[in-house]
Parts: sequence; C-alpha cells; structure tokens
Amino acid sequence: MIIARNIVFIFLALLLQASWVDSLAIYGIAPDIVIIILVFIAFTRGQSEAIVLGFISGLVIDIYDSGTRLGTNALANSLIGFFAGYSRGGTAAETLRVQIAILFAATLLHDIIFFLAALQPIKILSIGLGTSLYTAVLGTALAFVLTHFSLLNIEPHAE
Repeated sequence: MIIARNIVFIFLALLLQASWVDSLAIYGIAPDIVIIILVFIAFTRGQSEAIVLGFISGLVIDIYDSGTRLGTNALANSLIGFFAGYSRGGTAAETLRVQIAILFAATLLHDIIFFLAALQPIKILSIGLGTSLYTAVLGTALAFVLTHFSLLNIEPHAE
C-alpha cells in the first residue's frame, strides 16, 4: 500500500514538474519537485524503493523531454535514490538541517550528471547551484509542513 502511495506521489510530482513548476521560476531557475519527493521517499522507505522509483521517474522525464539523452535523468535519479537512501542509515536524517543538506546535495548531483552528459558543464554553476538552493528551500518548507501535520515521519534506519 505504501509503495502504491509513493508511486502516486512520484506521478503527481512528474505532472507538477511538467506543467506547473515553470510558473515558480525565478530568473529561469525552477525547483525540482521530483527530486524533493524522491529524497523524502528515500528517507522514509530506504534505498531500494528510491532507486527503483528514481529510475522510473527519470526514464519518464527522459522520454517526455526529447532534448535530453535517453537515460541521463534515469541514471541521475537512481543515484539520488541510492545516496539519499544510504544517508538514512548513516546519518541523523530526521533532523531538518541534515535533510536540507541532503536535498541540496541530491539536486546538485542530479544537475552535475545532467549537464556533464549534455556537454554543458558551465551550466552547473549558472543553473545547477540556483536550482539546488531553490529546491532545498522549497523542500525544507514542505518537510516542515508535512512533519508538523505528522504526514512525514522519518525514523532512523537500523541496519
């Protein structure tokens, strides 16, 4: 049941990313809703589910956006799922500061992979850092609201 809910969350994030997020852009920099949802799935459910959902969401983005190389977003989102899920066991992912740092790093990792594959490494600085900051701020606000209403319960993972 939780897996089905997370698939719906990823699907909704993809719809929002493709349709509505551009209206939130500031100087051409928009947050990445899919990464926010993917990181929080990794925090709550772990690596395995986040890697699979990251791959599927990235592949959908690659198919939808014909301007990218097929597999680039799938690889980037899978790695985000892996590292964010890995942080669940190794750090105190339940603290807000750690969530902000991981969300920022995950978005930056995605943009590094994406822009290196697109052979545009200068955009890592011009777009990647801004997107990472914007996504971290929006994700933090979302995490605060969800945690306040007890909709997001991140528990430490015991290995």
